[in-house]
Amino acid sequence: MSGYAFCNYVKFLEPSGSAYAETAYYFQNFTVNGTRVRGGDTYIFAPFVLATGGGEKSGDRSSNVLGIGASTQAGSTIILNLFKQAVEQRWLLQVETVSLNISTFADDLLISTENWRVASYEMDTKVIRLRLISPLDAVKGQVPRRRLSEELVGALPTTGQITT
Repeated sequence: MSGYAFCNYVKFLEPSGSAYAETAYYFQNFTVNGTRVRGGDTYIFAPFVLATGGGEKSGDRSSNVLGIGASTQAGSTIILNLFKQAVEQRWLLQVETVSLNISTFADDLLISTENWRVASYEMDTKVIRLRLISPLDAVKGQVPRRRLSEELVGALPTTGQITT
């Protein structure tokens, strides 16, 4: 009989000049009440789940939700403050999904790395949800911040017509 084990590592990234820098917020959802080390960084446990948008009709995976239980007032306040700061300061969330060795629960294979832009948050009596969108979403992300110019890319078309 075989089994599978997976861990999601999430880290928040904040704008720093023209790039993004790591914050002090690193979480994992496998080792309950413990920590895991990945790439030299220590991730603390948080009981979160990721809904990857796989059920969207278009299948475009342009959105995601990170959900965490609203179990205690103090915990909910801390999470809400973190989510509020992430939204206001336009942070990114990097998610690494890793398969684990079923015998030792050590990291085995990186399955995926995804970068999401934090868009909004909401809360009800049971769950706090952090809404995530593609960092390439041009409308919600207010992109482009740079515009194509002839100095950057050379000759640009002047019409929408294609001729061969």
